[in-house]
Amino acid sequence: MLNPSTANHFAAETSRLEALLGHSFHDAGLLRQALTHTSTGLPHMERLEFLGDAVLDMVIAEDLYRRFPSEEEGRLTRMRAALVCRDGLLRVAAAWDVDPLLSVGPGERDESGSIRSQSICANAVEAVIGALFLDAGWDAVRDAVIRAWSADLQSADQADGRDAKTRLQEFTQSRDWGLPEYVVSDLGVAHSPRFSALCKVRGEEVGRGAGERKKTAETEAAKQAWKTLNP
Repeated sequence: MLNPSTANHFAAETSRLEALLGHSFHDAGLLRQALTHTSTGLPHMERLEFLGDAVLDMVIAEDLYRRFPSEEEGRLTRMRAALVCRDGLLRVAAAWDVDPLLSVGPGERDESGSIRSQSICANAVEAVIGALFLDAGWDAVRDAVIRAWSADLQSADQADGRDAKTRLQEFTQSRDWGLPEYVVSDLGVAHSPRFSALCKVRGEEVGRGAGERKKTAETEAAKQAWKTLNP
């Protein structure tokens, strides 16, 4: 349990976030946990992130189902994938100003004080959604998610729902360049981000990426490769 002075300080820090969520947490510990990274050694965000990921998928799926009544299942799936992605989560993380609220271990912030790995901010958004669901229920979390993703939802039918690796693969195959090759390095648990990846097309390096997960590092490398090949 937080002592009164610590609790008051935390409440002041998170008041803007709660206003954006449209909910004042009854259990402040849930919100604190959602904003705590594994590197601290304290009760952290991973379980809430797991829950929030599922809740976010469901909220977006329900909204797309109602918003686009004529779309087929495959198209709705691609639209959801384009919304519930790392870039979408980072846009919300920026809008919610999550970075300065995060508790992280030594070495997780750069010289300017910003989080080194943006994946932590993206994961925290899912964790906050999970915490909000537990503290306030379905209606509150749905309202908060729809507000946060409002602009993206309105243009969801114009989005490219392919993930970065699929898009790059289809591009290279259409030009008979073969499949992209990914070389991933595990830097170990002491490093953040833990994984780095480089992407090669026809044996030439065209992109690099990094992330807390192997998949994230490969995805970031694919995005850079796409920009390199489509200047």
